[in-house]
Amino acid sequence: MSAEQQPLVIIPVLAGAGGVEDMLRPIRDRSSFQRTIEAALTELAEAIVVVTTDDAKVTTAVEALGHPRLRAHSRIIIPYTPAVSAVADAYGAEIIVVLEPTHPFRPAGLIARTVANLLDRDDLDSVVCVRRFKANLWQAREDGLIDALGPGGNRTVPTYYQELVGLGLATRREVLAKGQRLGDAVGFELVDQIWGLVDIHDASSLTLAEALADHFAQLEDHVK
Repeated sequence: MSAEQQPLVIIPVLAGAGGVEDMLRPIRDRSSFQRTIEAALTELAEAIVVVTTDDAKVTTAVEALGHPRLRAHSRIIIPYTPAVSAVADAYGAEIIVVLEPTHPFRPAGLIARTVANLLDRDDLDSVVCVRRFKANLWQAREDGLIDALGPGGNRTVPTYYQELVGLGLATRREVLAKGQRLGDAVGFELVDQIWGLVDIHDASSLTLAEALADHFAQLEDHVK
């Protein structure tokens, strides 16, 4: 992989967004924050991983891990995309991977596949992780009426794709420079594993993650 293609991993953490304590709390042996960092360092063996944060506890946690490819960046920009773009500019990387630290159970190889998907396709601006599902969906209008978003009744149920925001995004620095997270041409990395949906955002999801942690290794082995 050339120097221009070498991805930069950015993990954004904002104290005011809440949830920092849960993110840093051990789920059995390792926190969701540590699991995210370790997944990035393992799957992208030469990439620099930068945690951009305004929270001193997070900076301390980064320094405690002491990995030579792990950096703490002082976040002074509040809006999400400009904050990530500032880190990308500071490091001069063209391929940017954004991971939210509230996802403790990323399927093995997902980060590497997401990056490879973008690198292999010059026509793509960004690649996102998605789940695929079939459903009849409706949308409430301002006048109180409800519109069907796809064919209903006895016809074939349509297939939809939902971005799993925060699980994994690979994008180009030029996209971020425009103030956008995603470009016009977006590719998908499909996630079928149910544990990839776990997101630490409240007490219930944290309890679920703790229950799942004991079985995570067996689940991963089962799908190989």
